Formats: sequence, structure tokens, C-alpha cells
Amino acid sequence: MYKKPVIKEKKEISENIKDYSKHKQLYLLTKSHSTQTTVFVEDINDSWFVYVITYRTKSGVITDISMIIKSDCDTRLRHLISLGHELKK
Repeated sequence: MYKKPVIKEKKEISENIKDYSKHKQLYLLTKSHSTQTTVFVEDINDSWFVYVITYRTKSGVITDISMIIKSDCDTRLRHLISLGHELKK
């Protein structure tokens, strides 16, 4: 029999970039003509981990967040630069 397609609900992130103001900022990347900014911040509890946060520039609403280990920062940074992001800090 025919099965209805399963529609997955998109996970909503209700955090704001201001929630991470106490974290140490490592890198800030922007892309021209983009409404989003990407920032690398160090985890407060463990310096081995780094959050890569993408947020809307005007409102500060986080659209994507991931945690990576500090040794992978250079790889992720090079990838974002190859996609056209510009390093601000």
C-alpha cells in the first residue's frame, strides 16, 4: 500500500548570539552580500572544544551551531574561506 511521506520538522534554535558573549572569540567571518555571520568561540568549560556559530547579522538569532575540537579549527576555517567568507578577526 501507499505510505504517506514522512515530513521531518526542522529543528528550531531559539538562542541568540548574545548568549555566547562570555566565550572567548577566536575568529569572525563574514561573506559579502550575506545576511549571516559565522563566529568561532571557545567553550568556557573545556578549551579543547570550539563552537562554530552561524547567526543572522542584524537580529543575532543563531541559525546553526556545531561543536568541533580545537585542532579542526584550521580545516573548518579554510573551508569557509574557500566558500567566499572573509576573515575579520
